[in-house]
Amino acid sequence: MIDKLVNEFLGKCDYVDARVTDLSKEVVMLENGDTSNVFINSKSFGVRVMVKGGWGLCYSNDFSNARSVFDKALKMAMLSKKNDKVDFKGVPRVSDDKKYKYKIDPFSVDPVNKISMLKEYESLLKKDSKIKSSSLVMESGREDRTVYAPNVSVHQEFTVNVFRASVTAKEGSVIESARKNFSRLGGYEVFNDLTPDLVSKELTARVNQLLTAKAPKPERADIICDPVMTGLFFHEAVGHACEADAIIGKASVFSGLKNSLIASEEINLSDDPTIDERGFYWYDDDGFKSKETPLIINGVLSGFMHSVRTANELGESPSGNARAMSAEFPPIPRMSNTVLKKGSHSFDDLVSDLCDGYYVKGFNGGVVDPTTGQFSFGASECYRVKNGVILEPLRDVTLAGNILESLKTIKVGNDPSMSHVSGTCGKQEQYARVGDYCPSILVKDVIVGGSA
Repeated sequence: MIDKLVNEFLGKCDYVDARVTDLSKEVVMLENGDTSNVFINSKSFGVRVMVKGGWGLCYSNDFSNARSVFDKALKMAMLSKKNDKVDFKGVPRVSDDKKYKYKIDPFSVDPVNKISMLKEYESLLKKDSKIKSSSLVMESGREDRTVYAPNVSVHQEFTVNVFRASVTAKEGSVIESARKNFSRLGGYEVFNDLTPDLVSKELTARVNQLLTAKAPKPERADIICDPVMTGLFFHEAVGHACEADAIIGKASVFSGLKNSLIASEEINLSDDPTIDERGFYWYDDDGFKSKETPLIINGVLSGFMHSVRTANELGESPSGNARAMSAEFPPIPRMSNTVLKKGSHSFDDLVSDLCDGYYVKGFNGGVVDPTTGQFSFGASECYRVKNGVILEPLRDVTLAGNILESLKTIKVGNDPSMSHVSGTCGKQEQYARVGDYCPSILVKDVIVGGSA
């Protein structure tokens, strides 16, 4: 029905497409001894029509009323038409059906078994009397997505699993928290990659270290970022500024700088939804096949992440980066997996180069203004480094600076083990699963914040 209406309405406009999403999620939580089990399901379809540069969007969960939804989208597009030139380059012709394979359907596993696993984590964490509270979550989701456009019919199914653990500990008047996030595409079997004993020991050791660590004095210093912090830096500080809607809206520090040298020649950065990380997909929500999109090549700003709409506005080709949280939202340019290619420096080389600075690991939130290039990130762990030796741990560390200034100072490591960071990225009230795949880096002259 939806696909037939797409072909019918194509004769009434310059472009039309539709998305159908059936999204399911089960969340099992154990928080300070209290358990909960929530199941959520939503199925809807959304229609998008373009007439002479004017767009109309409409969605519904009433599939019996599909024609009226198409009619409303067309009317809205007619009301907003601009008489703009329309030239959709590289509109695909494809029909495909993909399903991410799994061994054990997580929705077939009794929630009682999931709660039992979380209780095992909780009992191990409680062995440390300093830990006063804990929150443990197992989340399984299924994304059933279909895109219909002229000569396009693409269906994809993904099963995603998430484990989150956080603890809060107290010693005297000091209160600190530590957390661990884990996510993989696949079935319930992916949780076998987690060992309760090891995870609990990791969290306990980290939070106890924070309880006794001191905060650094604010200063400008050189830092080494572990692969996790590197991923956060390039995702937040660089990736968002390379999304084409930010370029069009002059809301990116990179506006007007394409083909310019903006970074160290050691930097080769791309967005790649084809690698098997959390941001993986076969087709974007415009129906374009996923591919690697180079963003920075040898320090030169080389490309942007596009949707059909932004590509049309800039006269470029879609990059396969259009993503929508569900059929209720329009596809917009989004990152998938942020990939920084390995450099030539070993981790030991980076540490040796650091005469007086810091080694930061993990992340604890961050804020970026892509318009000005200013950024501020929190680190989960931090260590003082002097004369190439990693010394005492520190806490409550923030890093701040400017994207264009910092990019030019970076040395890129060649860690044998790259980050496999899984996260959820928010933009324009839409959330998308994303991943990072990065080595360690050394960044010069960063503002390191703390308290005296």
